Amino acid sequence: MSLNPNKANTLAALITLMAACTISISAQTSAVMRNVTARAESLPPKEAVLQKKSVSFAEDIDLTAGPAGASEANPDSESSDPVTAKGGTIAAAGAANATNEGHAATSKAVSASPQSVSSEKWQFQFSPYFWLASLHGTGGVGNRTVQVDESFSDIFHSLDFALMGVFEARKGKLIVLTDMEYVAISDDKATPGPLFSNVNAKFKTFIFDPEVGYRVFDNPAKGQSVDVLGGIRVWHVSTELNFGAGILPALQVQGSRNWVDGIVGLRGKMALSPKLFATGKFDLGGGGSKFTWQIFAGGGYNINEKIALIAGYRVLDVNYNKNNFVYDMNQRGPIMGLGFKF
Repeated sequence: MSLNPNKANTLAALITLMAACTISISAQTSAVMRNVTARAESLPPKEAVLQKKSVSFAEDIDLTAGPAGASEANPDSESSDPVTAKGGTIAAAGAANATNEGHAATSKAVSASPQSVSSEKWQFQFSPYFWLASLHGTGGVGNRTVQVDESFSDIFHSLDFALMGVFEARKGKLIVLTDMEYVAISDDKATPGPLFSNVNAKFKTFIFDPEVGYRVFDNPAKGQSVDVLGGIRVWHVSTELNFGAGILPALQVQGSRNWVDGIVGLRGKMALSPKLFATGKFDLGGGGSKFTWQIFAGGGYNINEKIALIAGYRVLDVNYNKNNFVYDMNQRGPIMGLGFKF
């Protein structure tokens, strides 16, 4: 089959053009591949890139700033290099976790430290006691006086009634203390003087001591303490004298007085063993009377944490001589009681 010359020329031109394009594309592809290979060889290894990026990222993080500081470091790393950005995110999370763990450890240490809140509460003790006191001195109403010498052996014969007790409240170093005593005694052995044959003397004494104190020394480990006390001693004394006929006919006189003395004193306690302890108290004062003083020395035994047995020796002295009334007496003798803590 023969071709038209014009068509043959056109077909030859197309073939030549296609060959030229194919050669050009092949050449460009080879050049591109060579460039890609050269760039790949010039790049550092992937591990080196990751290490470099991680070091750079770590240098930009302020660990003391906590999670906020970590989140602000290298904000463009995710968009520039996904692999490096992912590693930086993991490092930031680790830094944040470490900071949180440090905060948690600090909080735990603080919570484990002893609390400074004071646990001191009011503590109370009531101690009923019985004082086997002898009575020695002078009592009188008006111009009639008697000498009293009531010994310890006579107390059960002479004692009509007695009620005694101590109540104490303490909180920390503050102390509130009250001692109350009511005693009624009849003495038929008093000395009437030369004008009468005999005399029966009756004394009713009410004593109330409200005091406040402060613990100036305290050593709980050794059971030692010293308290400074101050307060008043309220007295009510009633006297009745029945004189038997002698040179003068029988006579009865009676009277009563109230007065208040200011007092100051000290009280101490010392443990001798887990069960045994020694204790003592001393005070003095005056005001309503000329002078009054008291001393107590004794010890105790702790039956348990709430109950203690107390025993000792007590002396109480007062000298009142005013308004035709005399009560110059000294009471002394053993004392026994129980202390109840609550």
